[in-house]
Amino acid sequence: MIKYQTKFIEHSKVDIINRTGKKHIALIAGGMSAEREVSLNSAKGIMRALLDAGYQVTFIDMGADIASVLASIKPDIVFNCLHGTYGEDGCLPGLLNIMRIPYTHSGLLASSIGFNKLKSKELFIANNIKTAKSITVNKADNIKDDPFPRPYVIKPLAQGSSIGVEVIFEEDDFSFANYDFPYGDQVLIEKYIEGREINVAVLNGKALGALEIKVLKRKFNDYETKYTEGYAQHIIPVPIEEKLHNKLLRDAEKANDVIGCRGLVRVEFIYNESEQEFYILELNTHPGMTPLSICPDIAAYHGMNFMKLIEEVLATAVFEE
Repeated sequence: MIKYQTKFIEHSKVDIINRTGKKHIALIAGGMSAEREVSLNSAKGIMRALLDAGYQVTFIDMGADIASVLASIKPDIVFNCLHGTYGEDGCLPGLLNIMRIPYTHSGLLASSIGFNKLKSKELFIANNIKTAKSITVNKADNIKDDPFPRPYVIKPLAQGSSIGVEVIFEEDDFSFANYDFPYGDQVLIEKYIEGREINVAVLNGKALGALEIKVLKRKFNDYETKYTEGYAQHIIPVPIEEKLHNKLLRDAEKANDVIGCRGLVRVEFIYNESEQEFYILELNTHPGMTPLSICPDIAAYHGMNFMKLIEEVLATAVFEE
């Protein structure tokens, strides 16, 4: 298994991209999470769109001094393009609430719950949103044998982009006794649901549309598949009955409302055809905006170009009092 490293960054890197414009946007990306490179790739397209739309833009590769940096540059809005820890988990939204700086994407509570697979799963279950059977396993449990009947999925509680996710099939040469808990001392173990992965983009509480992911080179939609060209095919429109498609969109909107999100959200499902059931995998409050990302593809199919999508996201920027 690949381990994606995090590192402490003391000082933010600040680049003034454009000094004039209708509003001053601080685009925050990079940072100290295992998803640093994904964040930086997303920021490239967002920066171009902001500049083309006539904004004053300051790019910040976030370090531990982010509060003093923001106090110095005084942006009108922060575009939160951080994926993973510190940006997507509620840390940056909490700081921006204190500083009273409007920011994009979900607030502190929705971000922290959405990023935690166990807490979000508990809310989905409580609100009758179907999800796979699961257990939690602690490192201190010292489990030697499979904790769940194969095939099963191992998920770190608080990572994105499928980082640390492993699918254990019947034939795999895998011993849980050797699992070293690389992303925390507790993991979620889920029943593997065979089916088609379908993602829904939700903007301002309304589903924009859905897209199916056909994995071409790996066993599942892992990190490499998500961010390597040619590893997956995006299928849109999704070949599915209209009534099921409509149910899928309603389920995505319900999940968005249950977590309390705002702005742009991606909701991931597995569709089991034999049961004709959708199982929610997770909700992502900071969906990727790279050339291979899902939400921009869905938006484009439904007539919303990338610049318009960024403008719509910016329009949701607020801080929580």
